[in-house]
Amino acid sequence: MRVLLIESEPEDVIFLRDVLTEIGEGRQGNNWVNMAILEAHSWSRASAILSEQPVEIILLDLDLSDTQGIETFRLAQRSAQAIPMILLVGEYEQSLGVQLIREGAQDFLVKKQVDCAPLAHAMRNALERHRLLTAARAASTRDTLTGLLNRGGFLAGADRDRRLAGKLALRFMVIVCEIPAAHDEQRQDLALVEAADHLRSVAGPADLLARIEPTRFAMSIFDTGAEPSETARVRIQAKLRPHRIRIGAALFTPNDPSTLDTLLEQATANLEPNAKVAQASACE
Repeated sequence: MRVLLIESEPEDVIFLRDVLTEIGEGRQGNNWVNMAILEAHSWSRASAILSEQPVEIILLDLDLSDTQGIETFRLAQRSAQAIPMILLVGEYEQSLGVQLIREGAQDFLVKKQVDCAPLAHAMRNALERHRLLTAARAASTRDTLTGLLNRGGFLAGADRDRRLAGKLALRFMVIVCEIPAAHDEQRQDLALVEAADHLRSVAGPADLLARIEPTRFAMSIFDTGAEPSETARVRIQAKLRPHRIRIGAALFTPNDPSTLDTLLEQATANLEPNAKVAQASACE
């Protein structure tokens, strides 16, 4: 387990490193295995470490040489949202610790009271809570029937990609797919699961794919050097027509940027007519 210790006071660094080493060696019966301790004496160094190598947990002193107090936590939170964080606070900063737990920190310890047992306990709890929270967040953005993203998950991811496309001057396409409605619920569920499998087979590894409505799916794709988005749309359309899956598309361009809601509305309005898909299916 890789622990990033962000602490600027040399004496505290030595003490905390010794405590972590003792925990890692299992002297307190904690049975930690292969703990690697990474050290940063400033936020700039911590930021560099986080960008270069994986970290499983962060121990963060809020008062560093290049940033102080709550701003330190804000910087860490923006750079390491997916990493559980334990704050190291002063004796009179416990109320701040409580506030920052509400804002996303997993725990805090008063630095002068740190010892092997309480730190090991805090680290175990932080890792477990973070694992459960991550699982809960993933479940809340997934469609339980198909395993794809749900509408909320798609909107969050696709809007992030749309902003990225605008920043990097890339083109970005949103595709809406629809299957016929069935009168029987069991048949409908089976059709949705099969449609999700067909969509997975045509989606690229970087494409977002979601079920956004009872019988509709959405996909978002970037232009790539290997395949422009229009070419991708034609390929996807040809693959899905035999399965009676209609598609409609809308294109985001840096010169004519649109909101994600607008792109979804345009793609829905551009859905192929049912008769066209039925005819293609019959011919093929």
